Amino acid sequence: MNREPAVRIVFLSVLLLALVSASPVLAAGARPLLLDRDAKKVAADLEAAIPGLLEKGHVPGLQIALIRDGKIAWSGAFGVTNAVSREPVTSETIFEAASLTKPFFAYFAMKLVDEGVIDLDTPLVKYVLREEIEKGLGHSIDLEGFRRDWLEKITARHVLSHSSGLPHGERDTPFPIFFEPGTQYKYSAEGYFFLQKAIERLKGQKLDALMKEYVLDPLGMTRSALVWQDSYEKTMANGHDAFGAPQDFRKYTEAHSAASLYTTASDYARFVCAVLNGEGLKKKTLEEMLTPQIVVDKDKGLKWSIGFSLQTDENGVAFWQWGDYGIFRNYILAYPKQKTGVVYLANSFYGLDLCHELVARSIGGEARGVEFLEYRQYDSPIYSFIWAVLEQGPGTAERLLPTMAAEHPELISDKGIETIVWLLREGQRYDGLIAYLRFVADKRPTSAAVHAELARAYLQKGDFANAKSTFAKAVELPDKEDFDSTSVDWAMSYIKAIEEPAALPADQLQKLAGDYGARHIKFENGKLFYLRDGVATKDYRELIPLSQDTFIIKELSYFRMRFVLDASGMPTKIIGMYEGGQTDESVRN
Repeated sequence: MNREPAVRIVFLSVLLLALVSASPVLAAGARPLLLDRDAKKVAADLEAAIPGLLEKGHVPGLQIALIRDGKIAWSGAFGVTNAVSREPVTSETIFEAASLTKPFFAYFAMKLVDEGVIDLDTPLVKYVLREEIEKGLGHSIDLEGFRRDWLEKITARHVLSHSSGLPHGERDTPFPIFFEPGTQYKYSAEGYFFLQKAIERLKGQKLDALMKEYVLDPLGMTRSALVWQDSYEKTMANGHDAFGAPQDFRKYTEAHSAASLYTTASDYARFVCAVLNGEGLKKKTLEEMLTPQIVVDKDKGLKWSIGFSLQTDENGVAFWQWGDYGIFRNYILAYPKQKTGVVYLANSFYGLDLCHELVARSIGGEARGVEFLEYRQYDSPIYSFIWAVLEQGPGTAERLLPTMAAEHPELISDKGIETIVWLLREGQRYDGLIAYLRFVADKRPTSAAVHAELARAYLQKGDFANAKSTFAKAVELPDKEDFDSTSVDWAMSYIKAIEEPAALPADQLQKLAGDYGARHIKFENGKLFYLRDGVATKDYRELIPLSQDTFIIKELSYFRMRFVLDASGMPTKIIGMYEGGQTDESVRN
């Protein structure tokens, strides 16, 4: 899928959990055992603790379901569906499951294994037409440099255990396959979609109808679907970004095996109970589904099975999965031997930062998944600093940093810088960002990368004079670690286009207007304006000419587009160009 790149956050440190007295408190070195308290007492503790936890964690709303003895022992709904409208979350509120869809789809795939429809170890190319494969790749399977030999080895087992070598959002030409299938772990949504195409062709039906027939209806998951339902308009929770702003609903019209499940915590818990109780699968098939296929992290005792990640801790083996669509973040953890587990869904960027405490309070044990994925604890110093700046203004950064950085060095570590810069930049808190980066630059006076980040902050604020002088300084500094001079070239050419746009005649601009697939160009009042389907920005944005055929978008320094013209001077396509070197194409309709 071609789109302007969305910045992804993978949080890069996790703090140790300090539990309050109402939860089991662990001494240093103590074993984090499962809770043996009565489920009613656990539920009472959760009901008392979660509202305050949501407030401290800046999470608007949450659903949670507690599983004991293979049954739903309790479920709860807390907070609001939308931070503006303040509608309460109820047991019927719909959340996006995000990647919790993957093991759900894997369970369905194993049902087809039981039926003999698909074999775990047959290469998927035998099930999918060549033209369908090449459409997904974006080129011929015979393209020079493409690992056709590896593609032809990929099986359902590889896909469902994330050992196929297929990408997870990365795009290039040739299409990347990162290693020989079955030899390593690499999380991949692309692989799941490949298997989905195979199953849809074998069954002659779309995935949403198949999942309803094979899983949703048999398990009584009446509130769930793989595509958007009209009824969700009144019952859906809004996801919230890192600054607490509610976002529009994402309405899937086509099912996606890796991400498109809409559900509730109780509905999803019914599926988890089915796995714990061996419901709907032959005994041997269920055992295979929960058998390790590939090592993920030996030190943390993590492996991947068919659909779920597995962890081995003091309580035995547990299966888990997280869901992260940025504005919906969810978690499930269950121990098959004890038939205990927890499912929770949160409508917030910060949802997974509550995971340690929610797991400890609900079932005990360990949430090794969020440690492996390096999500931060909700009360980490970095979050405390960010929220102080967001709520109290940019002067807060200058006031807090000397003391906080001395007490918490992670604030100015490489990982801390990455997180804080991203958050303040995404929130357009440029004064706070500049204050923070000036502090970091004083601590790292020879770092070209830090000064380039400071220059970019000036640029985004619109302070081009300081941006240009700071970029120039960055180029001259001796420490070039993590410094990319290309980014400076892009920034300087962006500033030049803003200050001295190329002069193009109106008739030439008018020729460029039109529809190019998902990209739309209109001519109005002597200027060109741009809109792309499927992105957050719903309004046309002005294009500013950098040269005769290349344009930038104001406030988008990392992207530009070039119009390709035929011999008569008429445009045939747009090439989107990104600062990191990636390109994509949109052909004129």
